[in-house]
Amino acid sequence: MANIHLYHGDDEVAMRDEIAKLQSKLGDATTAEMNTARFEGPSTSIDTIRNAAQAAPFLSEGRLIIVTGAAKAFSAAQPRPRFTRLLEDLPETTTLVLVENTELEEKNWLLKWAQSAGGRAQARKFQLPQGGLMAAWLQQRARELGGELRPQAAAALSQLIGRDKTAAAQEIEKLLAYTGYSRPIEAADVAALSLPSGEQGDFFALIDALGAGNAARAMQMLQALMQERDLIMLYFSLVGHFRLLLQTRELVEARKADPEIAQALGIHPYRAQKLAAQARRFSLGALEAIYKRLLDLDEQIKTGEIEPELAMMQVIPPTSTTLSSSVR
Repeated sequence: MANIHLYHGDDEVAMRDEIAKLQSKLGDATTAEMNTARFEGPSTSIDTIRNAAQAAPFLSEGRLIIVTGAAKAFSAAQPRPRFTRLLEDLPETTTLVLVENTELEEKNWLLKWAQSAGGRAQARKFQLPQGGLMAAWLQQRARELGGELRPQAAAALSQLIGRDKTAAAQEIEKLLAYTGYSRPIEAADVAALSLPSGEQGDFFALIDALGAGNAARAMQMLQALMQERDLIMLYFSLVGHFRLLLQTRELVEARKADPEIAQALGIHPYRAQKLAAQARRFSLGALEAIYKRLLDLDEQIKTGEIEPELAMMQVIPPTSTTLSSSVR
């Protein structure tokens, strides 16, 4: 079985999914992460990669090493033989993934090496789907995440995001959160919620900015969202998301694994994994304070004491200190 994988092409989402599958074989999430190392070829020495690749697994049967951009970084006459020697000396307990975010030509030295290495190496090309293939991929992705995307909605979203699967995955997650995973996503939902691809339309990135303690960045993204979305629906999405984050953080504090979180909350395992990763960026106290503030503002909106726009602006704290997580 091959323990060297060369992934090349423009479909970064598919490559990340394949890497996630390899990582899942190393054990639970914590053990797998301890046995995973990631390197950028242009900024990493061959010796550094070699040391990581030669290290023995810790509480696992294997290790995973991911190197991005090796084809160009080590193509010169001097580093190339040293890097291929590293590949040839790779321990059986180490899986090495070489990631190239463009399609390699047949004459490329690294691709030719992989093709000549026999069963030790495997080269795979990942190409972004186009047209109807993208719409079909969107529906399949929604099913994988525990939801359903109507054909008309898939066509509308495909038209909106083109071939950008990263943006597409983000939009599907937002749409599933919007529908509460309780009904199929319709074309009207896409029209109401989805935006042109890019960070200005990324609701989940707003939460990540909050979790990172970047209040200025979060405010900038919130203002962009407020210009594009219905404020009431945006506010309800925030409340619902933070409610789940709070519940997830409580389960994380109780040392529950992602599958246990999914079962406790009655949500899809993939969604539980995403929520757990985001919840770990907040302290429990920070989430409790944010959620209480959201509920207070919700009551003021309903009683007419505050306009939705002003309430939205008050979601972001003036400083980032209250958002720092005590557990990483």
